Amino acid sequence: MRVLQDGKGISLTANESTGVYTLRMDRGPNVVNPQFIDLLGKAIDKIEKASHPKTLVLTGSGKFFSNGLDLEFLTKSNDAQKNQMIESFWRLLARLLVADCRTVAAINGHGFGAGLFLALACDYRIMRTQRGYLCWPEVNLGMRLAKGFSELSKAKVTDPKVIRDGVLTAKRYDSKEALRWGLIDEESPLEDLHHRSETLAVAGLPKNLGLMNFDPRTFQQIKIELYVDAYRALTSGRVDAPPESRL
Repeated sequence: MRVLQDGKGISLTANESTGVYTLRMDRGPNVVNPQFIDLLGKAIDKIEKASHPKTLVLTGSGKFFSNGLDLEFLTKSNDAQKNQMIESFWRLLARLLVADCRTVAAINGHGFGAGLFLALACDYRIMRTQRGYLCWPEVNLGMRLAKGFSELSKAKVTDPKVIRDGVLTAKRYDSKEALRWGLIDEESPLEDLHHRSETLAVAGLPKNLGLMNFDPRTFQQIKIELYVDAYRALTSGRVDAPPESRL
């Protein structure tokens, strides 16, 4: 196991025998703020530069995958700073969305708001059983759901009724409900979560899929075409109103 990044609560390790890169968020609730985005972005830089074959598992620690936007940062920041943070986060999500390898979110705990969007940006999602919820909490916070987030949600959760109910009611989905309604692909006991996530990740390596003419750039372009509306919103969109929480 090779350590590529380890500091300030974000670590990246590479299992050279399997090709699995594990990106672990270990910053308590893993709230999204400029430092979090910068650290995660640096880890993704390393993954993008790594040679194939490779695959990525994104996970958190403790009871949180990610608890969403840093509301304390939003409270203390001016409108320009808020907008800049959201747009930086959108670009980070876009990089995950169209990564040139298979990506798996190993959801170890709560994924609220921005945490849910991190998971949705990955190709596949496995969530622990027994503990943790996925949620679009914006309506409960008095916040708008900006276009980048809404387009990503629609790209990955294909049943419009699930989007409607999830977004408009701030419903919390445990692993069973998340699986039933298509937010995740599998559920797993915590003790098996990383192994199952690695297994799913490795299954996506080109040799294991029988892809004899795999080209990473073409693979990435296919993802862009598959999720074109979300990708455009995340890379070219602008926040037309700064996020405000009424809590």
